[in-house]
Amino acid sequence: MEHTNLYINGQWLEGSNKERFDVINPATEEVLASVASAEIDDANKALDAAEEAFPKWASKTPRERSIILRKAYELMSSRLEDFAKIITLENGKAHGDAIGEATYSAEFFRWFSEEAVRANGLISH
Repeated sequence: MEHTNLYINGQWLEGSNKERFDVINPATEEVLASVASAEIDDANKALDAAEEAFPKWASKTPRERSIILRKAYELMSSRLEDFAKIITLENGKAHGDAIGEATYSAEFFRWFSEEAVRANGLISH
């Protein structure tokens, strides 16, 4: 069984309350993983880390942002089978549907990687 902690500010951390919950395969009721439970303090740590990291991201050119987002798309796309397996085990989804969901998720990164270079100063509401 895999133990997964919270990924905050580049580190894997236990939740502040040290509690965990099990991820269960609905078909077999087998425990797949034990996951750290996040509390408000953990969310605040993640928000603080994001706020601290934002100036570095904001200083990147649209092309640099595009490259980073495209790399995320490529990494996700290279592991579609891995993501589909997790989705199937955790949710009981059919493999084909899980591949579709993983592909759909990766496509957001591809789409935004293409949009990143179209910075035209307009803000949509």
